[in-house]
Amino acid sequence: MRNRLLLMQGLLVLAAASVARAADGPDAEYLRRQIPGEIAGTYSHGELVKLTLGGRNAYVVKPKGRVDPDRRWIWIFPFWLGINDGHGALHHRFYVERFLGAGFHVAGIDVGTSCGSPSAAQLCQDFYQRLTAEFHLHRRARLVVQSNGGLIGYAWAFRHPESVDRIFGICPATDFRTWPTLPTVITAPAPGLGYDLSLEELTRRMTEFNPIDNLAPLAKAGVKILHIHGDKDELVPLGANSGELVARYKALGGDAVLVTLKGLGHGGNVLYQSRDGLEFLLGN
Repeated sequence: MRNRLLLMQGLLVLAAASVARAADGPDAEYLRRQIPGEIAGTYSHGELVKLTLGGRNAYVVKPKGRVDPDRRWIWIFPFWLGINDGHGALHHRFYVERFLGAGFHVAGIDVGTSCGSPSAAQLCQDFYQRLTAEFHLHRRARLVVQSNGGLIGYAWAFRHPESVDRIFGICPATDFRTWPTLPTVITAPAPGLGYDLSLEELTRRMTEFNPIDNLAPLAKAGVKILHIHGDKDELVPLGANSGELVARYKALGGDAVLVTLKGLGHGGNVLYQSRDGLEFLLGN
């Protein structure tokens, strides 16, 4: 039961202030309902456009006012942080309203807890192609990857580095050996979005799929990276994820910065209101 709760916490990326807690920890039913089954949200500076792709929910939020002349955009992983969650809260409102106010579009697609699988990365690529064709968005996306969204976003990014401009990681999982661990990588994804491998096969081919082992294409493409991560994060450990990724990326000649948040675990308002992250994503 404890392992299941830890998995759910990682999936749901909750700030401590927003979690309904029972006496012995997070309330499982509250957490289960956190991920929305439909796309909804209202924005002071944007208009929500609901989409579907491959039977999965997706969305684009268009800025109401001035549109960035280069039609730059922010892609949020996991998708639901940029819309209303199952309880009606919009977790990334601080970021999203400022993106929209700056004329950026915001987008996301539900690929479930796919743990960086190739099939989910392909669906993300289909979504990217639709956005750039139908909405004429910039060819190089800017990504926000939080918690389990790190595996999803980086898995798409390293396969399509020419389509990525920069990545802002918020306590992101980047090494699936540490979270959610290899057995769960096999069992967690929804049908059609998994690896379709045995645990033995995944273990043997791990470096082919694990985001932290596939950074060279991003460095070669000049993708900029900024991570913020708490040094007390026990769910997605800083050292094995953001720390190791930034060290490896720099060794490859890439541009990467890690902001270590002292005393912070896997949650907290600072993750949802980072000025460093905002300036990084809106910068030139």
